[in-house]
Amino acid sequence: MAEIQQPKSATTIFLDQPPSCLEFCPEIPDHFVVGTYLLSETKTEDDEVQQTKTGSVQLWKLDPNTNNLVSATQPGIHQIWTKQVHEDASIPALFLAWAPENWFSHADADGFAVTFSDSRTAVFGTTKDITDDSAITKWGSFEAKQMIEVWFVALAAMQVSGNDDSKMDTIPVMFTGNDFGSLHTRRFESHDTKEQDDDEPLANLLLEHDDRARHHTAGVTSILPLPVSLVDDAPILLTGSYDEGLRVYHATRRGEVLAEQGLGGGVWRLQLLDTKESGSERHFFVLASCMHAGTRVVRVTQTQQDQTAEWEIEVLAEFTEHESMNYASDVWKGSTSSELLCVSSSFYDRRVCVWRTNV
Repeated sequence: MAEIQQPKSATTIFLDQPPSCLEFCPEIPDHFVVGTYLLSETKTEDDEVQQTKTGSVQLWKLDPNTNNLVSATQPGIHQIWTKQVHEDASIPALFLAWAPENWFSHADADGFAVTFSDSRTAVFGTTKDITDDSAITKWGSFEAKQMIEVWFVALAAMQVSGNDDSKMDTIPVMFTGNDFGSLHTRRFESHDTKEQDDDEPLANLLLEHDDRARHHTAGVTSILPLPVSLVDDAPILLTGSYDEGLRVYHATRRGEVLAEQGLGGGVWRLQLLDTKESGSERHFFVLASCMHAGTRVVRVTQTQQDQTAEWEIEVLAEFTEHESMNYASDVWKGSTSSELLCVSSSFYDRRVCVWRTNV
């Protein structure tokens, strides 16, 4: 096993507010957006504590040649719409996931799922222009049996063999993770078996199950479906948890951990960077934001042996200069080499760092 790389920052800046999310723009690859969140508390004359929540969306530009970061004014950020997605405005929305292509049963449908702190997960969508908020409606709402924060939702369009082996069916699946450490799977009717005259873009719920926190000892905070075939009719995922574990997870009814690796901090976010094949091996390169431990670059390997597969998790690089919670990281998508150009952030010290590592 190779020695774990310990990259150093090439650039460090400090924002005016704590960064809570960060992502490069697909259409303008040298630019990335940072979302910030600030909770302010003041005491009234009656000694009551009042909280005020504010935030911002900031556009930054990375120069990949010099590693410099500058605040960008062009192109600008323009708000298109704001939509209330819960009838109780005091209930926080915790995560939003856009639906992947072919997740809805209507080809022209687009939408997203949102999780909340009251255990609800809701699906919103439209068959019209997504920029028209008046056209976006709630297509489904899923309640949990216990009042608990649902930290994460992932939507996947799984390809499985249909009745005709030469044809693949598309099955929409929703995965959620809550603060109890449970992973919940909801599988919807396949597009091919759905009634053709049914006008509902969200297919009927076919089955659902909860692993009852058998495998995660703290909240499930990130779920990444892997692009591999179903095993025994169940998908393979990567999961991240407050318990600091990264797991290769077989999402059967009871769940099964196929491999596990501690990353030194709560695994808050996971991003698939690349997939490579070599003989009987498939390698998945993953960027992990690990809260109080900084950022990790991880290689997850699937080795096929006859009818079974072995899984292995290996940490390739650790970036540890962040001095508080690392909630958000991303990678510049313009590289054609094995070198990654990374931007990562930390919350309370308002730090954003640029660093490089090889995979």
